[in-house]
Amino acid sequence: MPKLPRDRVVLITGASSGIGRATAIAFARDGARIVLASRNRDKLDALAKEIGESALAVTCDVRDRQQVRAAVEAGVAKFGALHIAIANAGFGIYHTAAGMTDEDLDAVMRTNVYGAVYTIQEALPHLRKAGRGQAIFVTSVLGKAVTPGGASYNMSKHAITAYADTLRMEEPKGGIDVIVVGPGQTATEFQKNAVSRFRGFDPVRSNKGGWPPERVAKAILSASKRRKREVYLTLEGRALLAVRPFLPGLADRIVRRLSGPLRPEED
Repeated sequence: MPKLPRDRVVLITGASSGIGRATAIAFARDGARIVLASRNRDKLDALAKEIGESALAVTCDVRDRQQVRAAVEAGVAKFGALHIAIANAGFGIYHTAAGMTDEDLDAVMRTNVYGAVYTIQEALPHLRKAGRGQAIFVTSVLGKAVTPGGASYNMSKHAITAYADTLRMEEPKGGIDVIVVGPGQTATEFQKNAVSRFRGFDPVRSNKGGWPPERVAKAILSASKRRKREVYLTLEGRALLAVRPFLPGLADRIVRRLSGPLRPEED
């Protein structure tokens, strides 16, 4: 089985903060050259300076296929190849399934699903050319389970998981590795950027106690090196995924109780 070079070229979306930022640093420390893609140019430039000459910062809104294509092409032009693409950019809105609006659904799906698809599709020709390149999807435990109050986010993570599984089945033998990494609760700026449609619900306060992003980044790097098909993180997340197929009612009751009461704005 061919091995990727230590100085492999890695594209990471959502690289300016949280899991993306930590993953960029982890791969760079392991010898990789990094294409940093995000909308926040100031944070990207600061991170590129921190990493050094092995990093390239590219302003990119993953909702726009042309910008994703430009980011991929810029990375290939700079480093001569692309070995790994990590679709990490994500966004969340808290709302009920019944009260989800067209605008909320579109906002989440365009970033989380379309953005991931654009990233991998534009990278695929280069990943195949690299000789066993890798498409890595940073999803969530919610790619196989759900929590109340986040219908569109739950849907988006299930969709990404389904896309990754389909891509893996379609790839020829010896083609690219398709890897899914599903973090559980993580202490990042994700909750700060999330939108809540519930009265008295603070996403930031609700996210205390999550894994540090550096720990998630370490798991992503390990999954890449070991060529793991999928990895789901946190003991609670793995327990939920183990119990849910056999005792779905019990799993639902536990998750509902842990989520607590949610009062929609329209009530």
